[in-house]
Order: sequence, then C-alpha cells, then structure tokens
Amino acid sequence: MIPARVVADERERASGVPDELSRLNVRVYFSRLPVADYVLNPEIAVERKSVRDLVSSVYDSRIFYQAAKISAAYAKPFLLVEGDSKEVESLAKNLKSYYGAIANVTMAYGLRVLYTANPKETAVTIAELLAHARAKPLARMPSELPPKAKSVPQQQLYLVSSLPGVGRRLAERLLSKYGSPRRVMSLTAGELALTQGIGWKRAEKIKEVMDAKFAKYQEKSPQARLEAD
Repeated sequence: MIPARVVADERERASGVPDELSRLNVRVYFSRLPVADYVLNPEIAVERKSVRDLVSSVYDSRIFYQAAKISAAYAKPFLLVEGDSKEVESLAKNLKSYYGAIANVTMAYGLRVLYTANPKETAVTIAELLAHARAKPLARMPSELPPKAKSVPQQQLYLVSSLPGVGRRLAERLLSKYGSPRRVMSLTAGELALTQGIGWKRAEKIKEVMDAKFAKYQEKSPQARLEAD
C-alpha cells in the first residue's frame, strides 16, 4: 500500500507533528511553503497555530492576512489550533474582540477551524483529513420519520431498525429469519441473542425497552438543560 503523503513547511520540523505523522504511515516531505504549514493536496491546506500564537495573531492582524492568503490558494483551507483552549481567557485582551476576529475569518474566508490538544492529536487529525479528502456528502438525507408513503417491506424495515442497536442490516436479518415485525417483537432475549450480530447485551437492551412500563416523557427546556450541564 502506497503511504499517504503530505508536504510540510520547513519550520514544522521541530514541532513533533511530522514525527507523529511518520508513525501513522504518512510520508512527510519538507519545503519552504509560501502559504500554510501543511499541504495535503492541491485543494487542502492546514495552517497550524498554538493557542498563544493564535491569540497573538488576532491582535497584530496576522490572522486576517494569513486567512486571506490560504483561502485564495486552496479551496479547502483549515486552521488547526493546538493546545488548551482554556488559555484563551487569560491571553485575550477582550474575549468579544477575539471571538469576533475568529468569526470574521471563518465567515469571510471559509476557514475551517479544528482544535487539538497536542502534536500527536494534530498528526492524527491531518492523517484523517488525508484519508477522507475525497469524502462526499450523502446522496440523500436520512429521514427520522417513518416512510409513510413507502412500500410495506420498507415500513417493516423502519419499524424493526428502530429497536436499540438495530440498524437496517440487522433489521433485514431479523425479518428474513422470523418473517414479520410482530414475530420479531415477541422474541425472547435468548432468541434474539442467537441472531448473528445481536448478542446477549444488545438482546437484553431490546427486551428492556420493549417490556418496561411507559413513563410520561417530558422534554427539558433549553434553560433546564443548561442548568443541568
């Protein structure tokens, strides 16, 4: 298998990120890059900043020039912020102006912002960006509503796949084996566990949900959820 490749700026040699990328089977080539710290392909580039450097770049306006340059050169520019985000509060002169600047560069230049804790996480993030560089959006959005206008088999699949831990594939397996949703719903935990892919833990969870007495569900208000957090 051909290793993934990335071009890193010369100044990144001592950051620890290239070494971590090598451990992830990503081949790193160094160059003096005019824009960005890592170039993944002709469309994707990453500007890496520590939290301290990012805050500093907001107040000396470097972040605006860098965002303009990387977005002009690459269709999918990323700003990767490395370190403890809690430091922002102590480093920023004014949180409103700091986050205003970040909002400005993300909205004006389409800069995608990612956060990592250390060089190892940064390397994993870059490696995953490489791995998913050709990712495409879903052809159609999955619906959480039952397919009322669909065929009976589709509605049966939807019904069974709504059970805890049962997706479409397992639902199809259960229906093929037992014939109908009613039969599936009447199975004991032991019978469910015998179906490939379910097992005892999932079977017991399904039966717990099926057999538990219903208690009226009350949605918490947004304020209540915030207070609970």
